[in-house]
Amino acid sequence: MVKCGASISTVDPTVFYWFKNGKLNGLLASHVDDFIWAGEDSFKTDIIDKIRSHFCVGLEVSESFRYIGLHLGSSKGMIRLDQQDYAKSIQPILISKERERQKEDFLTSEELELMHSKVGQIMWIANQTRPDILFDACSLSAVFKKAKVSDLLETNKVVRRVQSENVTLKFPQLGHRSALKLLIYSDASLGNLPDGGSQGGYFIFLIGEEGQVAPLAWQSKRIRRVARSTLAAETLAMADAIDTGVFVAALLTELLYGVLNTLLLPFVCVTDNHSLFDKHIFNQSCA
Repeated sequence: MVKCGASISTVDPTVFYWFKNGKLNGLLASHVDDFIWAGEDSFKTDIIDKIRSHFCVGLEVSESFRYIGLHLGSSKGMIRLDQQDYAKSIQPILISKERERQKEDFLTSEELELMHSKVGQIMWIANQTRPDILFDACSLSAVFKKAKVSDLLETNKVVRRVQSENVTLKFPQLGHRSALKLLIYSDASLGNLPDGGSQGGYFIFLIGEEGQVAPLAWQSKRIRRVARSTLAAETLAMADAIDTGVFVAALLTELLYGVLNTLLLPFVCVTDNHSLFDKHIFNQSCA
């Protein structure tokens, strides 16, 4: 890639950029032995043809295709991303009628292994294209140590939900780079996990000059530290959100400007916790 004129991303070594006259001409990302690229017509003829001469390409597709289990396509001026075929392939765990009636019994080692496997499939699709089921996946993961038949039934319930709802992520055109900004939502729930732990989450969008948004990153997970108050839980969730936002901003400013400068991409952070908001305003006033 470097021999072909690429600049390697400083925050993700699997991402490569090509700039021409100060503007992004093309980019390429790799996952093990799979490549995905996009760029101007000149990038295809000047760069991609050279790369093809160095690698044995088994299959090359465009416009509508699958990449590492994701279906990518474009229509009506936007990129679309989904995993509907993968969702349909997830099968519920077979449970006998007799076993269903034993809801409070702990799982056998075989049943627990099946649940681990199924929750892993749910977690994969939740992290890639289904933020709406991420909390469900995390909740199921939290009960592994003392999982019961009722948890097995709940796992199947989530599987049925995954299969019954067709969800597509949409990435519209956002306008000029100078108008872009990150919109970061975070939230937390104190002591809502079965063992008394707290859950925190965030959702990060890229917002354009006319209010169009594209989803970029999301998370819902157990807060790593013990939270003694709602304010503490909300603050830790926001800290995680901003940490991811800085990474995303670094990657995007490299892509958009050719330099890593997170100041070029403004943040807007949103919380529903008044105490956290008041604390931020107070600190700003003191500064």
